[in-house]
Amino acid sequence: MKIRIVLLLLAVVFGIAAVIGVMIYLNNVRSAIEEEGETAKVAVAIENIAVETRVSAMISSKIIEIKEIPKKFLVENALDSLQGYEDYVAKVAITKGEQLTAAKFGKIEEVRISFTVPEDFVAVSIPYNEIKGVSNLVKAGDKVNVIGTLQPSKDDLLLLNKDMVTQMLIQLKDDNSQTETESGLPSSSFLSMDSIMDESNYIVYPLTKILLWNIEVLYIGSMKVTAADTEEGKSITASGSSSKDKEAIKTVTLALTPEQAETLVFIEELGSVWLALVPAGGIDEEETLGRTYLNIIE
Repeated sequence: MKIRIVLLLLAVVFGIAAVIGVMIYLNNVRSAIEEEGETAKVAVAIENIAVETRVSAMISSKIIEIKEIPKKFLVENALDSLQGYEDYVAKVAITKGEQLTAAKFGKIEEVRISFTVPEDFVAVSIPYNEIKGVSNLVKAGDKVNVIGTLQPSKDDLLLLNKDMVTQMLIQLKDDNSQTETESGLPSSSFLSMDSIMDESNYIVYPLTKILLWNIEVLYIGSMKVTAADTEEGKSITASGSSSKDKEAIKTVTLALTPEQAETLVFIEELGSVWLALVPAGGIDEEETLGRTYLNIIE
């Protein structure tokens, strides 16, 4: 009899424990569901925003929205309002759909801290856009290769072969000083065409070639001016990107030796320039043939 009573009591205890365990489990599940369903407000960019864009311009051009998203998708230190940031600018490029955090904004003087040009180098700026600049992935401090396409105007087009150059040299040589071989041709010392043409039959344009290797990026700037500013002759200030804005300046500044600076400016004036992002430590330089219509399909 006593054993039955003990077993009954144990069954009751285990039953109560099982009920309590089930209740705890259900409460945890309910809490998880409630937390997953909780939302929070966050400021989100609805367009790509360039560096140095003013927060006040973002607000006026309505390229920032306050959205409600599940809390589990909220990034750390996300802002739910830009109040108090009106005098700030974007310190970094902000991508469409990105949540805004305080770290992305700063005073204009903080953003424009003067960069240091390395000794024996010069700083040269060229026009820049997202496509030629690797989809906005290029940042100050990165290293890039400069790829140039040289396409002279019609009057500057040059297409020579060895025979043509030989004939030009023969015509230019003074008849009195010309020495002929037994065959009647100019001497080999006069026509060292392999050295002149560097074993290449043609000089062909357009030509695309890596011109500069492992070049340091000092600064990337982007500024906009509204149509109203243009009409009223106002000074250009950084502002937001919108359909009503007209792009004024967008540049990338590179650290170059004087010779490299000449090369870059020349190719920028007579052709076009693309940037190729390379690893932080740079890559080994290697001589490339360049690409023309004659070898593009090799």
